Amino acid sequence: MATTDYIIKEDNTQKIFLSENTLNVADILKKHYIYIYEAIIDEGIILKADECSLFKELVFENKVVGFCSYDFSREFITVAINNIYVLPEFRGNGIFHDELLKTMKEHNKPSIMEPTRLVVELLLRYGLAKKITQNIVASSLEFIIPGSHVISNGNYDASEELSTHFYDLNICASIHILDLENTHIAYSEPLNYDIIHYDVLENRRFIDENYFSKIREIFISRDVEIMNVILDLEDMLPVKSYSIEDVVGSGDEFSPYIESLIDDAHVTHEKAVRIKQQMIEEYEAGMIVNESLMIRLAYLFKEDVEPSIKSHSDVCPYCSMPIDSHDKFCHFCGINLEFDPEEKMDSLMEFTNFNQVELSEDIRFVAYKFLKLIAQGIEVEYSIFTIVNTYDIEWSILKKYLEENRYFCNGKITEKGWTFMDNHPLNVYEKYCLNMVDYSDFEAYFYENDGLDKKEIVLNYLKQFNDEFIDIIDEINEN
Repeated sequence: MATTDYIIKEDNTQKIFLSENTLNVADILKKHYIYIYEAIIDEGIILKADECSLFKELVFENKVVGFCSYDFSREFITVAINNIYVLPEFRGNGIFHDELLKTMKEHNKPSIMEPTRLVVELLLRYGLAKKITQNIVASSLEFIIPGSHVISNGNYDASEELSTHFYDLNICASIHILDLENTHIAYSEPLNYDIIHYDVLENRRFIDENYFSKIREIFISRDVEIMNVILDLEDMLPVKSYSIEDVVGSGDEFSPYIESLIDDAHVTHEKAVRIKQQMIEEYEAGMIVNESLMIRLAYLFKEDVEPSIKSHSDVCPYCSMPIDSHDKFCHFCGINLEFDPEEKMDSLMEFTNFNQVELSEDIRFVAYKFLKLIAQGIEVEYSIFTIVNTYDIEWSILKKYLEENRYFCNGKITEKGWTFMDNHPLNVYEKYCLNMVDYSDFEAYFYENDGLDKKEIVLNYLKQFNDEFIDIIDEINEN
């Protein structure tokens, strides 16, 4: 390769190929980077993935010396590296490490699709992973394994993608404890690279129940240490920190990401408004944290989300997707796993107690409060408990009202329910920050004039006070 005509990048910038569908990796290499493609063929390397969603050049000293490609893990809502290749003469320069750090600093933490032992050893060298024993490695980056490439010593659904932070160097496999009590362990199929370079098939001849029992004992006897190792590794990552404003937008504005979804007709404006409000309320309540904001946003924009992975014993209490004991938040729905619903009950009581006026006789108000709790992601049983214990109303009466008006069905808010909430006077009162006026008075005025546009109702109501709220009126008109 000494006479290779490298593609030169004077400014060291990376060219990327991105698609909402899939890109063929070999086609891109043959068309744009033939010298890289020929080097791969000469080494006898087989690409781990034929397709990707994102293809990036790897640039070193102004030369394109390799590539990496990413796929989107639809189960665990993460971008996962599925191929990485660096020309032999440029290896050892930390190019892979630089790419990982750049991705984390500019976007979010990536995962790695089916890592080879070489990749795991590089993570150890970079300080992104650490040995727990001579063979078991804990990684700060997750390893994603397609369900069809998972082997286990028990029943495992081949449609269920596997996510794990652990790797066994001896058998060159990503491993995951599905059920610690019953010693149910899953691990990845051998990869061609590991078969050629690490005698994987020979080492796997000795896998038996005794082998799995030894792994189980490691995770039982050193569970706290293992959890702390993962947490320490993750805390050292230079992950980009998002604020709630970065993710959903500030004031009445949407973030650029949400705007793009609306522009591309992936989501309606009305749904985007609801999700933005829900995320703000969940964030303020402590249900989501900065690191999980993007995951939570992606989860809420998905339609009819149902748990699709059921082989794991430890699952998120909110979405039922698998979790690990060290997880700070669910990597599927984004909920803070340290969030305590019982501790939250006190704040729920405060949330439902609107102390300016006693409104227990107004079932419309109580219905709104109940639906608002559900919209916040509070479980139905907790929401019922909170409402019944806060207002002088029986659940059977409220349930009948909700069902007759078709606001709430099968544990979910209906479209009519969302419309009811959007049009409720308390929602308008809070949206326009009208806490300087008495709510009960505003509510009565609202229902008397409910044929008007909501903004017009607010403006007409405030104008009754002559010039007292002129600044607020001007601000509303301007925005």
